[in-house]
Amino acid sequence: QKFSTKKDDEKNIKELKVEKGANYHTWDMRGKGAERLDGMILWWASTDAPQAVPGQYKVVLEIEGQTALIQNFTIVPDKNAETDVAGMQRQFDFVTDVNKTVDKAHQSIKNIRKINTQLAAFQKQYKDNESVTALVEKAKNLSEQFSEIEKALYQTQNKSGQDPLNFPIKLTNKLAHLNSLVSMDDFPPTRQDVAVKNELTQQVNAELVKFDTLISSEIKAFNTAFNSKQLNYLIVE
Repeated sequence: QKFSTKKDDEKNIKELKVEKGANYHTWDMRGKGAERLDGMILWWASTDAPQAVPGQYKVVLEIEGQTALIQNFTIVPDKNAETDVAGMQRQFDFVTDVNKTVDKAHQSIKNIRKINTQLAAFQKQYKDNESVTALVEKAKNLSEQFSEIEKALYQTQNKSGQDPLNFPIKLTNKLAHLNSLVSMDDFPPTRQDVAVKNELTQQVNAELVKFDTLISSEIKAFNTAFNSKQLNYLIVE
């Protein structure tokens, strides 16, 4: 983790609040988890990073870009833990792998929403232009295909915390639920956990392949057609 008086979300640097006099800061022993998009409603799911595995670590203090202090420290295992350090490492690796897939899927959803916003704007702008009727229809079809991918990854009908009771959870929610279950205590994932993770990951990756294919082929073809017609991107009425 990185903390600074100058917060930077793009570099994953969290805010460090410092006041005059002595200051006290606690690291929660977690790294960067999967991104959870604004307004996302997930049922019993975690996108948090796993806790650091017991072992040797170091903290580095920088002042104005210069290293001022390096201090080594040790994270020791809980004596009452239900597993050994090797088991904690398996838990760490499992949750990290889950988060990697969830984060990649959520990044794709973010891109889908940006693309669909542009496609919707194009349809609105050229809906009455008969010379580009086919391209407008293409934009509509593309938007529907992107939306189907998003709906497979995330339950888009969720608008409140009660909605997961009415609408079935989707792929990233199911994976993030595994994060919640396996992170409940210090124990490694079971064989069943691993089997479910592998199956869900395969399903998520299948949707991401569809997304990548649309980006590499259909979007490229759409842009080529758009440019060939020398359309105006911005119209002032």
